[in-house]
Amino acid sequence: MKAEFINPFIGAAYDIIKRVTEIEATKGELSLANSPVRGDEVNVVIGVTGDLKGQIIFCLSEATALVFASRMLMNLTTETFNELAKSAICEMANMILGRAVTSLSERGYFCTLTPPALLLGKNVVVSTQVLKFLVIPLETKYGPITINAALQEKQA
Repeated sequence: MKAEFINPFIGAAYDIIKRVTEIEATKGELSLANSPVRGDEVNVVIGVTGDLKGQIIFCLSEATALVFASRMLMNLTTETFNELAKSAICEMANMILGRAVTSLSERGYFCTLTPPALLLGKNVVVSTQVLKFLVIPLETKYGPITINAALQEKQA
């Protein structure tokens, strides 16, 4: 997987997280993982089609997701991961991918995104047709967010 495909996602994640939640994120050690991907308690899956194809999976704990959702909802506190919190987390993932796809289009790669799918539960395993994922861990003071990115150029 080319760095020029992944760097827009990393940059977008830092920017959107800081802008909409006022939480700083730092990048951990990148690694590779095979499908299926082990998720966390809250997982947002978004497909990418067009000049690039693949999937991006955001994984975080429910506790971390609640903090992020509260921050996105102007500090509205929710005791449970309710529909409003779910919507906020999906929207954050959508904003990150939207920013990344815009950056990719500036480099000549035109892509569209599928609507986000939210997978909840413990020990979630996501199996995809794309076999290799780049694992991008982001650390925050409220817990980690892991971005699993599997993108490849569309074959002509």
